[in-house]
Amino acid sequence: MAICPVCASMFDNVDGTCPNCGTEVGAGGESRSHTDLFAEAIRRIKAGQYADAKGLLRSAIRQDERNGEYHFYLGSVLYKEKDYRGAYEIWQKADRFMPKNERVHNGLRAARQQMAAEEAKPKK
Repeated sequence: MAICPVCASMFDNVDGTCPNCGTEVGAGGESRSHTDLFAEAIRRIKAGQYADAKGLLRSAIRQDERNGEYHFYLGSVLYKEKDYRGAYEIWQKADRFMPKNERVHNGLRAARQQMAAEEAKPKK
């Protein structure tokens, strides 16, 4: 069990990366490259570990904020978690860096549809 010194989240994972904010915890001060973080995030996505993937992707974006792929995959994770507004906002950033990417445009369209569906639901 570890506690993140940045966001105070308690977590238990093997690589010492906080799943909430992506901070390296107990890494001996060594920082991983954004490409390593991205590769690990993809492994976590494939394993269904979306919280871990989110933190890893946010860390990769902090190191290389103009990488549209990192934004695209973060948007995809948020979409899988049904955070459609968050996904839409991240995909908009991805679109700035990859303006002709069909996957990004499809994601934006899907997120808009989901947000509209949520708006159309009657309030309880």
